Amino acid sequence: MIDHTPDTPVYALPTRDRRIRWIVILAAAGVFFWLSLEDTNVLPVMLFAAGLALLSAYMSVTGRFGGRTVTRFTLLIGAALVGAGVGAGTALIAALLMIWKTGMHAHPFPDYPTGLILDMLRRAPIWSLAGALVGLALALLKHKQSATPQDFEV
Repeated sequence: MIDHTPDTPVYALPTRDRRIRWIVILAAAGVFFWLSLEDTNVLPVMLFAAGLALLSAYMSVTGRFGGRTVTRFTLLIGAALVGAGVGAGTALIAALLMIWKTGMHAHPFPDYPTGLILDMLRRAPIWSLAGALVGLALALLKHKQSATPQDFEV
């Protein structure tokens, strides 16, 4: 039988990949290209915001905890917290990108009205909850994937 105590190490966090620098450079170039376009659609800004939030979470977790072995409990709680941060970060980054683009273009009628930007910020708690649930689900899937048949014996 395998030890089922919560302190049993079950998962090694990945280390940061060197290719991530190129992904950061491409993401920054994509944002700067998008800023130059006359686009008022919300979908591109949300995709950029979600990508930047995920990239920021990856950089933070792998930079601080990369290569460490964590317990099942730490994996579940950490994934939920990181997911919540990604969800809330997406809303915040989207609002900041909208403000930045509106300020750069300086049209008489803004690309993104103030009400739309505030609505993005109002969605932060819901997206934070959704991110926490997605993070928890991914951690549970990872744990299930790495589990052995003895883990399910009673």
